Amino acid sequence: MLNWREIPFVRLLLPFAVGILLAIQFNQQIPGLPVAFLALVALQMLSQKLRGLYRYRWMPGLLLTVSLLVLGYGITLQHDELNHDSHFSKTSLSEAGAMLIGEVADAPTLKEKWVKIKLEIDGRGPNADSLAPTSGNLLLYLERDSASELLAFGDQLVLQGKATPIEPPANPHAFDYGRYLHFQNIHYQAFVKNGSWGLVKKSSRFSAYGTAILFQKCFTETLRKHLKTENEFAVGAALIFGYRSEVPEEVLTAYSQTGAIHILAVSGMHVGILFLILNFFLKQVKTRHRYWRWAKAGILLAVIWSFALVTGASPSVLRSTTMFSFVILADALGRNKNFYNTLTASAFCLLLYDPHWLLSVSFQLSYLAILGIVYFQPRIAGLWVIENKPGNYLWELTSVSLAAQLMTLPFTLLYFHQFPTYFWLSSLVLVPLAGFEMGLGLLLLVLDQFWAMGANAVGWLLWALLKFGNESVLFIRHLPAALVSGIWMGGISALLLYLSLGSLMAAISSRKVRWLLASLALLLVVGVSFAFSEFQHHKNRQLTIYSVYKHTAIDVFDGEKTWSLIDSALEAKPLKYAAEGNRFANGINSVETLHLGDSTATATSDHFFYENGLAQFYEKRLLVVSGPVAYGGEEKVKLDFLLLRNTPKIKLEELLQIFDFQLLVFDASNKRWRVDDWKTECDSLGVRYFDVGEDGALVVDLKEPIQ
Repeated sequence: MLNWREIPFVRLLLPFAVGILLAIQFNQQIPGLPVAFLALVALQMLSQKLRGLYRYRWMPGLLLTVSLLVLGYGITLQHDELNHDSHFSKTSLSEAGAMLIGEVADAPTLKEKWVKIKLEIDGRGPNADSLAPTSGNLLLYLERDSASELLAFGDQLVLQGKATPIEPPANPHAFDYGRYLHFQNIHYQAFVKNGSWGLVKKSSRFSAYGTAILFQKCFTETLRKHLKTENEFAVGAALIFGYRSEVPEEVLTAYSQTGAIHILAVSGMHVGILFLILNFFLKQVKTRHRYWRWAKAGILLAVIWSFALVTGASPSVLRSTTMFSFVILADALGRNKNFYNTLTASAFCLLLYDPHWLLSVSFQLSYLAILGIVYFQPRIAGLWVIENKPGNYLWELTSVSLAAQLMTLPFTLLYFHQFPTYFWLSSLVLVPLAGFEMGLGLLLLVLDQFWAMGANAVGWLLWALLKFGNESVLFIRHLPAALVSGIWMGGISALLLYLSLGSLMAAISSRKVRWLLASLALLLVVGVSFAFSEFQHHKNRQLTIYSVYKHTAIDVFDGEKTWSLIDSALEAKPLKYAAEGNRFANGINSVETLHLGDSTATATSDHFFYENGLAQFYEKRLLVVSGPVAYGGEEKVKLDFLLLRNTPKIKLEELLQIFDFQLLVFDASNKRWRVDDWKTECDSLGVRYFDVGEDGALVVDLKEPIQ
């Protein structure tokens, strides 16, 4: 069993993390909270004098726990910039002509039509002569041209435009980009066209982060010179320096679906490889000088922190860098090192800096992976003893992948809804390659400055290894049953799985059967929950009209079968972004796609019929109208839903003469001005309507009456 006295930071981290979660959940200011915290600390210090009294032995621990909970709550509220009185949102955001001035806070990202910039606001006002000091981050999109493409970290900009809150997802179960940005302290965005912004001054002051960005740009240009093919350069830049902007979608998907996406995101593995390489060379210095131990620690700390800055200082890199810093300092001080205490100490320090990282996916998966490797890997490796060294090395490497995957599996299913079955195979190939590629990449940067011939040779070898790695990933991706997708797991089920894993760890450590029984019981609860969900899915009858900008997308669910009505111009990526989460949540196994506007597209089954824009599902009828309607009958056509798409030139009175419908739907393919006109007509005529473009997706349970 673990000795809790050896891991004090585990006990410190738990109440601190609870305080962070409470602040994120409730986000309510508590008057006098700082005073209460100081009082608790003072009481805790005074309670130390009661240690001799056995009956009060619980008091110091209780006061410390409450103090840490209050600390976590308080710093989380303080970290959220929306709670600051100086935030620019505290002023009126309604004036489209308001002026904003701020500084580029990160390296700009080039998009197809826009340049995306994180802008740190310094001032705001009605004009350039009356700017009041403000604070806060703004996600700024500048129309792409030669001027916006040259912007860099530290440049000061002035712009005229309207900042708007980042909206929640418009479709059910879609990725919540607003929540993702919220935990990066970005809550507003602005789209600014040419002529509405200007450069006040170029960056002139020194900053470590700005210098790191310049180095990253210089290093990636060196890689570009030696890695001529697109895929190899993109993967090399992502693997070595964390520069992922140019990784092609196909390559990114292939790495994700083979469980190797962590290779492209500079993480703790990369910091660990760099640490091992550098530590190996420093150990070759044979000296007994009393200052060498500290000099070695200083070199290691300088290199790994420089690497963290150059690669963008992501949570996983900072986690690993902080953890290795504790290891390096403990080694220099000659102190004993408990890995669990070191791991939680690094988490505690990082959450003090940014408590929102507690809900960062990369932060969570990074810590869980390293915890799984430390705890489960030796036990898994011990299950099979291989005598020869190559076989033993491969099994050790496989056991690392199994341990990391075991510990991260619940969150992997919760966030990504898929399981790569050949993750162990991709790790066998790519993890050893990553070590060589990082070493060659760093060597290439040095040789390129002094020895062109040597740099060319190293560059070619690096290209060959990257090519081999990419081809291996693409090969693994196309193996039979390489990916199990569409797995939908809720937060409660993920929590139960982690409780089951925790019980299993307790059973292994204590060798007590009751913990094993508890683990199995929790697994049974999860299994029953999944079975009940599957039963519910079989009874599902649902209509979903998605919000996809300038397009039409409709899903009709019948149990595990779905008919999808989409316009032919809708590409796979935006459709996946809008509909995939909802399909997974409804347990969909198969989708039959029908293109609107295609007169030959038809579908007939026991419960569903579609032809020429008219769909009937059981007794419900939907008609999609994209142009003038020709009808010569005397009786009105009865419908449940009438959907207008692509801004048809038609008046509402004409529709009412032909159709008798319960709900008129305007999807996101229509122009806003025309929808506003239609809505005005509907209000005057008493017609019920739903605006998908403004209100988000329409989701209707077809087993219930239309509300």
